[in-house]
Order: sequence, then C-alpha cells, then structure tokens
Amino acid sequence: MMIWVQLCAAAAAISLGLLWIIGRLSPRTPAPATLPAPPTGITRFLFDGDTMFDHDAGALPPGGADPLEWSRLHAWLAPRFDGLPDSLLDVTGGPSLHLRAKARDDTARLKLLRTEHSTQVILIDPAHPCPAERHDMLMAKARMDEITAAFEEAPIPIWKTGPEGETLWRNAASHAAFEPALYDTARLSGAPQGAVMRLPITPESGGRAKWFEVTRAAHPWGTLHHAADITKIVNAERMQKDFVQTLTKTFAYLTVGLAVFDRTRKLALFNPALVDLTSLGAEFLSAQPDLMAFFDQLRDRRVMPEPRSYASWRTQIGEVIGAAEGGLYQETWSLPNDVTYRVTGRPHPDGAVAFLFEDISAEVMLARRFRSQLDLRQAALDCLPEAVIVIGPSNVLAFCNASAIRLLGVDPDTAFADMSTSDLIRACAEALPAPDIWSDVEAQLKQRQPSSPLRKSAEISQGHRLSYRVELLAGGARMLILHSQVDANSKPQARLAAG
Repeated sequence: MMIWVQLCAAAAAISLGLLWIIGRLSPRTPAPATLPAPPTGITRFLFDGDTMFDHDAGALPPGGADPLEWSRLHAWLAPRFDGLPDSLLDVTGGPSLHLRAKARDDTARLKLLRTEHSTQVILIDPAHPCPAERHDMLMAKARMDEITAAFEEAPIPIWKTGPEGETLWRNAASHAAFEPALYDTARLSGAPQGAVMRLPITPESGGRAKWFEVTRAAHPWGTLHHAADITKIVNAERMQKDFVQTLTKTFAYLTVGLAVFDRTRKLALFNPALVDLTSLGAEFLSAQPDLMAFFDQLRDRRVMPEPRSYASWRTQIGEVIGAAEGGLYQETWSLPNDVTYRVTGRPHPDGAVAFLFEDISAEVMLARRFRSQLDLRQAALDCLPEAVIVIGPSNVLAFCNASAIRLLGVDPDTAFADMSTSDLIRACAEALPAPDIWSDVEAQLKQRQPSSPLRKSAEISQGHRLSYRVELLAGGARMLILHSQVDANSKPQARLAAG
C-alpha cells in the first residue's frame, strides 16, 4: 500500500516539473498595448498620422464621425492655444512641441510628442482631474458668450417671451427701440410661426409711429422675436401710393387713353378715357388682364384693324410689344365709322410699357378737308387760261397752275431744288424773250412794299402780245400772272410796245 502512495506522489512531482519546464520554454504572449491610467490633470490622444486611434479623455469635440481627425481636434483646441500645426506631420523643431494657453490666468499646457510610429497630443491642466472635460466646458461657455454677444450687439431688436407672453430677455437694440409695455403681445401671439407681421409702435413721448417687421419662432424654452425697422419702407410705399393716386386723378382728366403694363405684362394703371375710346369695360380692366388678353379684346370689339391672317396675330402682337419696349411703336389705326386712333407705345423704367390711345379723327378729317380744298384750288387755277405763279415771302416759287407749266416749262412740285425769283425770271426770259419786260418784273417781285401793282402788256414779236401783272398778296407773297396771245396770221416781226 505504501508503495502505491509513493508511486502516486512521484508521478505528481514529475508532472509538475514537466509543466514548469514547458512553461519556461514556451514563448510568452505580450499584454495588449493600452494606455496606463493617467495621472490626475493629464489627458492624452494618440494619433497615427492625422487620425486618432486611442485616447484616455473624458470628452471629445462635439459633432463629426469616428475616427476623430486632427482637423476636428485642432478646431476644438485652437480657441485656447495658439501655434497648432495644420497637420501633425508638420511638427518641426524637434520631436515635441510645447504650447501654453492664451489667457494669463489659464495654467493649461499642450504638448505634441512625436514618436517613430505615432504622435501623442497631451493636454495638461492641473486645475481639473479631467482636462478634456474642463476644456469642453470652457469651449461651450465661450460659444455661449459669443452667441450672447451676437444677440446683444445685433442692430435689430430681439427679445424672448415666456408662455404667458411675458418678456424674459431683450437686447440693447430692443431697449433703444421701444419699451416692453408697447409690445403687442396679444397680436403677436396669434400670428402663425414664421409669419412676418408689420407692427406700428408709437413712442410714449408722442410723435409719428415707427413700423417694425416682426418674425416670431417658438422653441421649448420660449418664443424668440426678431424685429426690423421698416419705417422708411412703409413711408416710401405710402408716398408711392399717394403718387399713383395723384397720377390717377390727373390722368382722369386726360382725353388720351392710357394703359400701363408692369414688368409681368399685367395692366397696372388705366384712365377713364381708355374705357371711352376702347369700349372695354371697367370690370375687365380692373381685373388686370395681360397684354395679349387686352389686344384680343380690342380685336374682338373692332377697336383695332383686323389682321389679314389670324394665324400670325400673336406674332404681330409680339412685334408690337417688342417695338413698344424699344420706344419705336407708333401707328395710326383707321377704324370703321371714320374713326382714327393714333397708338403710341413707350417703355417705362423697371421693364414696364405704356400704350397711349389718342382719337385724331377730327385732325384727320380736317387734314382731308384741307387737302380737298387745296386740290379744289389747284383745279380752279388749272382751268384758267392765264399762267398764274405764286412766290412766297422768302422769294421762292410756291406753286403755279398748269398754264404756267405749259408756258414756261417750270414745275415746283417735281423740281429737285427750290426755284428762286431769279431762276423764275431766267425761265421766263428763255420762254418769252423780252429783256425789258423781265427786268421790270424782277424788280417789282423783289420789292418788299411796292407802291402800286404792276399791270402792263407788250408785243414781244409780230402778232404775239403778252399781258403781265404782279399782284401783292397777304403775308408778303407775290403773284405773277401772264397771258400770252398769238395771232396766227401775223408775220414774225419783233416789236416791243409798252402797255
């Protein structure tokens, strides 16, 4: 029995010895490389290039996705430390870089330590057991101070109200603009979120009200209001409205029809004369029709000439609009019942265009009557056997009748240049050779105030007698009348006799 006990003990001893030998001879597996527990006041970030792969910080920069890049940590640390490199690979001046905080009362330090395969960014702040958390709190406070300063120094009034409409906070511009008691909280509370409202504020000292454009946005912590002073805009709009009303009243007394279309080609302004001239109803015009609808109605009511081809109607109207925009459109519309309109298109600032409709029927009829009278006068003169020549006050041939054209061979209507008195006398001398006669006639025609009319006759050749007269007309004009009588049985013997 003792033998078996001794054998068991020997076997156990041999087994333990073999295990010890195997353990000594086998390779050891190293423990995972982790950062040791940092001492109080130190935070470390490990970077491979510009990408972080380990840290012992209690806080990281807000936002962004993993892994943390150096650019994000750089933006997080830069407000507190100067001299940070754009890339950790750019660290120069040795294997490490030591930086101190900007503020004098800040004892924090930052160390950038380069190794062969990585870079350590070490934040040292003895004032807090976790420097990263303290830095995050300082950055949050700095951001809050910036936001508060931005709100406080904003040039427009900004204020915050509570659930009951009470004012919780307001900036300096709000203090300067108006008192809280003047806020129309009841009116503002009924406005939809994001809506823009115009609010008049009358100072307690009296005077004109100031206009503000207020926008409200509700949040869980209250309602934020932004107000912009639009007093000048409201006054300008009011002046523009008054000006338009004044123009409308002025245009109401014009006999010329006016239609002004804005940049969108909608009818913006018209006067009563347009209704009378075009027969378009005031209801139709007040509905602000566009240009095409306006001209369509004119065509339907036969207030404009009928186009030859309706297919090209739109193209024609487009050309009219284009010509009016260039200030080149002016036409005369001859309508039924002896009605004539002069239509003018004029461009206006800001892309607007205006059309003027003027009834010129009376002028056209007067011109036609005057032309008819002129034609009748000319026809009467052409029936006379005497040659009648009228010279204007400027000593230029005005007109003559058919007998003068046949006798002298002159026609002022077809001549390229004006015919003077001297030119007329040369033509008379060539057609009727008699030097003594034409010298007297020229002298009489050129006298401004002749003592008496010239009325004579002379025989310029055998059997050829010429009667000539120079009459004074109104306005300094002269009239020369020639009557040539030829005896067919006379012999050609030149003889001159004074009448």
